[in-house]
Amino acid sequence: MAPIPQPTARTVRAIYHAYEAANEHFDSLGISVGEIGGECDRALYYALRWASRPEEIIGRKLSIFRTGDRWEEVLVSDLERIGVEVYDQQDRIRLLDGHVRGKIDGKAIGIPEAPKTEHLCEFKSSNDKSFKEIVKLGCKVAKPLHYGQCQIGMHYFGLSRCLYLVVNKNDDERYAERIEYDAEYCMRQLARCERIITADEPPVRICENTNMPPCLFCKHKAVCHEDAFPRVSCRTCLHSTPEMGGDGHWSCARWSKPLSVDEQKAACPAHLHLPSMVPGALIETNEEAETITYQLNNGKIWIDGGQRDEAA
Repeated sequence: MAPIPQPTARTVRAIYHAYEAANEHFDSLGISVGEIGGECDRALYYALRWASRPEEIIGRKLSIFRTGDRWEEVLVSDLERIGVEVYDQQDRIRLLDGHVRGKIDGKAIGIPEAPKTEHLCEFKSSNDKSFKEIVKLGCKVAKPLHYGQCQIGMHYFGLSRCLYLVVNKNDDERYAERIEYDAEYCMRQLARCERIITADEPPVRICENTNMPPCLFCKHKAVCHEDAFPRVSCRTCLHSTPEMGGDGHWSCARWSKPLSVDEQKAACPAHLHLPSMVPGALIETNEEAETITYQLNNGKIWIDGGQRDEAA
């Protein structure tokens, strides 16, 4: 028989709860540079449109994030200890009129392999299994998300090299890789992002089997595969448009106005879901009443604009 699990100590539970209480959820205002290297266009679209409910992050996972931040400080200190100058930490990346966004871990000069070359810096901490994969395969193959961060960062800041520095959290071993700028990769990824930003409906799924990667642990699985309604915000409303020509600006055609971030999150009574995000078939529209009628996949008739609370 399986062993009876032991309860978590009250002290430990209190620590985790304190992390959870202090944690603030921030919606990404655009496509995150850290996600560009992912293979699924649909996931990027859902993230941009705030389609899924915010992830509830447990205290132990938040503690892991805090440990990762401390490792970043250690790796900066390591470089400075050997005479490398690290600067411009947390500088922002803004591309495609602010709809692609991120931050960098820093830039550096004095890297021993090329002391005169300015490098972008990307610092990571990893468990033993993942670390060994990085050492064996390199960043591009083992960690495509990290590779995307490195490439887009170099592209934005006009740099030709990135120092990818990883620490093994199990035994403190370090791995360093100098990644060369790939202009073709960056152009393809930015063209891909522009298609996603300006699309009125989600791209096609890349997989129908939700029990296999990349869908298995995807935070958008409920909306993408399980007929869940998307979260109500201006970004899931057919009246809204991500504007090209500003700093991540969105506008509303219904009220003929730009939308602040707070307004986008709150939505308004005139919200109508993007039809492609409703889990059903469109039957009828009533422009005067500003409603759209659907037959949902479960067979029920639902009127968007008339029964929103029930759907949400």
